Amino acid sequence: MNLETTTAIYAGNVSIGYGVLIAAMSLISSWLITFSLVTAPGKKAPDKKSAARKLIGLILYLPLFAIWGGAFGRLIHWYSHYETYKGVWNAFRSITGSYHEAGMVLGFFVAAFFSSMICAKEDRKEFISACATGQMLFLSLVSLVSLFNGADRGKAVITDPAYQGLPVSVQTAVDAAGSEFRTAVFFWKFMVLLLITFISLIFYFTKKSVLYTYVCYFSSMALLDSARYDASFLRSNGFVSLMQVVAGIFLIVSMATAVRRSVRKNRFRIWHILSVIFFLSGLGMTIYMEYYVQRHGNLWVFCYLVMAAACLVMALSVILTYGSAGEKIRRTKNK
Repeated sequence: MNLETTTAIYAGNVSIGYGVLIAAMSLISSWLITFSLVTAPGKKAPDKKSAARKLIGLILYLPLFAIWGGAFGRLIHWYSHYETYKGVWNAFRSITGSYHEAGMVLGFFVAAFFSSMICAKEDRKEFISACATGQMLFLSLVSLVSLFNGADRGKAVITDPAYQGLPVSVQTAVDAAGSEFRTAVFFWKFMVLLLITFISLIFYFTKKSVLYTYVCYFSSMALLDSARYDASFLRSNGFVSLMQVVAGIFLIVSMATAVRRSVRKNRFRIWHILSVIFFLSGLGMTIYMEYYVQRHGNLWVFCYLVMAAACLVMALSVILTYGSAGEKIRRTKNK
């Protein structure tokens, strides 16, 4: 996410860009939906002490949300693009500039975790789940910052006039002499994350694990970050983006946790092996398509459709395997 954009407001000697405005409005919108979910009346009227603790947690969450999300986001961006900064401390001298999304998500989760510790023990999972929904809304809305700069564009250049415009592509300056239409990855991200926000709301109201929200998010980012021409990389690797590495590690750990949890509750079943095979096939196809698209750029539509299907297989494998243990618990209780 790059907050450096054209100026939207002049106030004396101070100028505020569209990027800062959109980020601020996205942050407020995110906190408001989190606030609405946490304070919404449930089946039982909450006691005054519990309600007060939730309110304090929400008030604390807002500054932590901004500080930790920004700090981790800038730190990871500095790591991948250290040559653009005059040292690590110089990277934190301004709120404008670029932030890495993986760091922001980590910061948001840390903020949600520590804020939830103020709440009563029985309210903590619900609090973190509400925060996750707010995070998805923030990440969706803040993607629109790229409307006002050249960030988050795709590698593919669109030459067909029928597809030169949103949601497929957006005009991007190449140099002072001209421009070209590149795939609008930021707009695809906006739409996908808006859908994940809605799915996260469903998970919240059905009291599903917050893990499901992050599985959906990282599965989609494994695809979307591949399409960007300005993705960040590990210093030792220029092939797979840093976000894809983080997404892969998260999904592998989540799958291992889901299998372990399911086996403990249901005992070992043949479908555990099948679920692992499905997950690994999705992971393997995603990696292969990442390799393939970089050597056959003209087939990017085909490659990303296959990669999307592979990412969906990974997400469903984790969600269904993790959810199977909960289903076993409910069946046992019903007996």
